[in-house]
Parts: sequence; C-alpha cells; structure tokens
Amino acid sequence: MVTRREVAEQAGVSPSTVSRVINNNGYVAEDVRKRIEAAIAELNYIPNRAAQNLRMKSYKQIACLTPSISNPFYSEMFAGIEEMALEKGYSLSLYNITKERRNYLRQVVEGPYDGMILLAPYELSSIMDFNKGVLKMPLSVYWDRPEKADIPHVFVDMEKVMRQSVEYLIESGHKEIIYLGHYDENQANPRYKGYEDAMKAHDLPIKEYYKNSIGTYEDKLTMGYDAIKVLLGNGQPFTAVAATNDSLAAGAIRAIIESGKKVPDDISVIGVDNIELAKIVTPTLTTMNIPKIEIGRLLVKQLLDQIHNEKKMERNIEGEVTLIERESVKKN
Repeated sequence: MVTRREVAEQAGVSPSTVSRVINNNGYVAEDVRKRIEAAIAELNYIPNRAAQNLRMKSYKQIACLTPSISNPFYSEMFAGIEEMALEKGYSLSLYNITKERRNYLRQVVEGPYDGMILLAPYELSSIMDFNKGVLKMPLSVYWDRPEKADIPHVFVDMEKVMRQSVEYLIESGHKEIIYLGHYDENQANPRYKGYEDAMKAHDLPIKEYYKNSIGTYEDKLTMGYDAIKVLLGNGQPFTAVAATNDSLAAGAIRAIIESGKKVPDDISVIGVDNIELAKIVTPTLTTMNIPKIEIGRLLVKQLLDQIHNEKKMERNIEGEVTLIERESVKKN
C-alpha cells in the first residue's frame, strides 16, 4: 500500500507538505501542489482517513436520528442533510429510533460520531432528556414549533403554518372545514391549535366531526383516505379539508373523487409540506411549502459550527414557510 512518505519522495517535498495538500490546510505553492497531485495520481495513493481522524481526534461522521424513516417529509430533509454533510467531507449514518426501539439509542450514542442531528425530537425526548446534555457531543435538532430549549435548533412554527393554511381556506369562502391530522385533547398540538385559532378568529364553529385524529406517525395516504371516506359515507357536510401534511391530503383527494365528488368544485383540499407527491396528484395540491432540503443543510451547518467552535453560530433558526397555490382549492 502506497504511503504518504512515498508520495512526498515522488514529488520531492516533505510528508507534511503532502498532508497540507490532502487536507487543504495551509499554504502550498501552486507548482508544488500540482507536483503532489501528479504524484498522488501516478502512485494511486488513497489517504487512510481512519488514521487521520484518530490523530485529529475526529471521526468525520455524523449520526442522524428520526422516528419516521418512511415519511417523505423527513426523506427530503435527510437529502439536504446528506448533501451538505458530503460537501463538508463528513459521512452520515441514518437511524430509525422509536420508543419501541429505544434499546438501539445507546449503541448510536456510543458510536464513532462527531455530532448528532435529531429529526422529530418529541418522540425521541420521551426516551432521553436532551436538554441535560446526556449525549456529550454536539447536537442540532429540528423542531416543529418554537422551542425555548437551549439546544441549537432549526424550527418551523407549525401553529402559524396551520393558521395560515386555514385562513387561506376561509378567505376562499369556506366555513365548514375538516381538520385532518393528529389531535389529542390531553396534549398540546401546534397544528390543531393553529386550525382552532383560525376558526375561532372568524367565529366559525368547530363541530365534533370536523376533528379527525390521526395517530402519531400514522399520517399516511391510507389514513387520510380512510378518515375522509368515513365522513363522506356518513353524509356529514363539509366544503374543505385542512390536512396537516400532503400525504393525508392526497389520501383525502382520492376518497373524495372515489365518492363521486369533484376536487375542488365540491370539496377543496389543502396540505402542508410540499413534498414531490403534491405536484403530481390530480388535481395538483395547494399546500404550505416547508423548505425541507434547506432546513437539512442548515442543521448540518449548525452542527459543524459547534464541532468547529464557531463563535457566531446561530442557535435558533426559523425555516420560512410559503403558500403554494395549485388546483385543489376553489375560491367561492
């Protein structure tokens, strides 16, 4: 196996100069750099990154934890995380951790990682109190609400997002609006709170059948389809559906069309997230765009700022959400 010293001899420089070129760390004259790069190519030298990292007390690896690996929302966010991590020279490991799989968490925490990114931490915080710094490593978190915790994080205010979503339906002339998403009377939920605030602000009643609860991390196409299918089968009137994500909204559209009604002529549907599916369903889905890839990149930057002890690191970053108008909402 070719060594760094052999590359140095081939290029007529010291091994430390070769190290500066490989690590892109420190000044090296352009003609010297070209000689070293030519020697690396000629000798087919491959740096031993593991040995480098041990010397530098760095693994150049990041762990990412999520309780919902199949959710397109987190898949797209992970794409941004992976993109940014690779750009910065870090490898990435993805773990699906839930309450039922809590035994795996310690294996991850004790693994060879420089830092960790958490997606949907409310599920994970039931397993471990991250505020107490138990991970003993840099941490960056995605929250779906403003968070007072001292943990560096990127967040989207889902209460505000849902309020804007329902406000758009109301401004479009709708009054009988179904809430389709997780709902628990005994637990604070920013999505339902946003829906409730918008309805109350316009003095619109919230009938009991308007509140359609979907289980935690069960917000999938089939659940949206089943919930709206039941409402339509019972003949309960409504003119719009405010879904808490696009998968539920797409399932609702399918149920409405299958029942013989039209979207949006008979019933309008709005979603949240703007995943790829929103652009290809028929009709295309009006939704609230959450910049998932950008949030993923911000999470990595925030984490690396901690790893590299950047003093200007932003500890609290809000993702900007915008309305995407497509075909699924009728303006009366």
